[in-house]
Amino acid sequence: MPKIIPELKDRFVAAAKRRMLEANDVTIRQVARDCDTAVGTVYNYFPSKEALMAEVMMTDWRICCEHMRLDAGRYAGPLEALQATARALRRFTKKHASVWLNYADARDSLKTLNSRHHLIVMEIAAVAEETIKRFDLKGDTYLPEVLAELILYASRTEDGFDRIVGVLEKILA
Repeated sequence: MPKIIPELKDRFVAAAKRRMLEANDVTIRQVARDCDTAVGTVYNYFPSKEALMAEVMMTDWRICCEHMRLDAGRYAGPLEALQATARALRRFTKKHASVWLNYADARDSLKTLNSRHHLIVMEIAAVAEETIKRFDLKGDTYLPEVLAELILYASRTEDGFDRIVGVLEKILA
């Protein structure tokens, strides 16, 4: 059984992230070379390149969720708070555009896609729920999820929030 060293795992993730941001080209061989380790050592931590890239994205996703919360909490109105949430999500989607825009890849089963989508929506809905409570907004039990779906939709393009602002104004009225 190989010895697992947490710092080495973090180094692999950091190297993959650097390669992804610099050239959007990542191989296990490159990551191993960047970290002065053998290719097999990387595979002790990540069974595939996809698993390594998923870890890179999850690290950034956790940061994105924190930014959504913090950014939304800085605004004095609910619409501005939701817009801040959308901006934080848009930064993430731009950073991971090649993966994010195709996360419904045909290789994924519908069950996997629905599971991922549900997890993403629930993270965004948690932030939306904080906004709803902070501004004492009234609405259906599913309002946070509806807002999350709209924000997720808006994150696909630069002008996405502008496209949904009218709908949000009606929902929040």
